Amino acid sequence: MCAVNLKTMIWNDVKKKKPHAYQSGGWDGLKSDKILVCTRSGKYHVAEMYACVMDGSEFNDFYDDRDFEIENVAFWTEIDRPF
Repeated sequence: MCAVNLKTMIWNDVKKKKPHAYQSGGWDGLKSDKILVCTRSGKYHVAEMYACVMDGSEFNDFYDDRDFEIENVAFWTEIDRPF
């Protein structure tokens, strides 16, 4: 079992700071590296953020490794060596 020391991680409020999305590919906009996110209900997920602007509206959506959207993300942190 993996243990995560959450006290030494720097958690960012998604309302104040977004992950750096820089990867382009077969999707709209840009994608971030893998990050760890925490939802408002306290659940943790390994995710990637997709960022784009469509019709003047900015979108920042988080997806898990099975391409399911993760809703209500409140905080995120970088993963040193994700996999």
